[in-house]
Amino acid sequence: MIHNKKYAGRGWRVVILILAAALVTACGEQRFQALEAESFTLPLLDGSGELSLEDFKGDVVYLSFWASWCQPCRQEMPYLKQLWQRHEGEGFQVLAINVESDSALAKEFAEQFEMTFPVLWDPERTVSSQYRVPGFPTHYIIDRSGRIRYSGLGFNLADVGALGQEVETLLAESVDGAD
Repeated sequence: MIHNKKYAGRGWRVVILILAAALVTACGEQRFQALEAESFTLPLLDGSGELSLEDFKGDVVYLSFWASWCQPCRQEMPYLKQLWQRHEGEGFQVLAINVESDSALAKEFAEQFEMTFPVLWDPERTVSSQYRVPGFPTHYIIDRSGRIRYSGLGFNLADVGALGQEVETLLAESVDGAD
């Protein structure tokens, strides 16, 4: 029997390295499956009724969970207002979900920032728990077929380009996302 001393006792290491390389290569090529956005219905902050996520089926929806005491939320709101106004007639919607128990603070904030898009109120944090919101602001961008395609925590001006590009990309897609 011919035996190569160079590789003696290393057979298991070679097998592990080959398996590890195959696993890394396979993982690198996979794409994640976008999760279906969970449905919800919440009251409007101004008390004029309620809205459901289903009301916007077929639209690209930017969900923003926020609070009046949140400094990054103060940076995000003017941008959201601009983004909504820019794409309002294109099947784009912003839903700003306030999580405070004191609606007066949220209303004052909404007036201060002239939030003209729908502002919803989640004082029990039912929907924010459903979406596993880790902090504020947290935002999700939902495509026309109801799948979460983007999520983020916090906000700074460096995010503006990426968020705008994501919205424009999703607006260009068909409802089934095949474009």
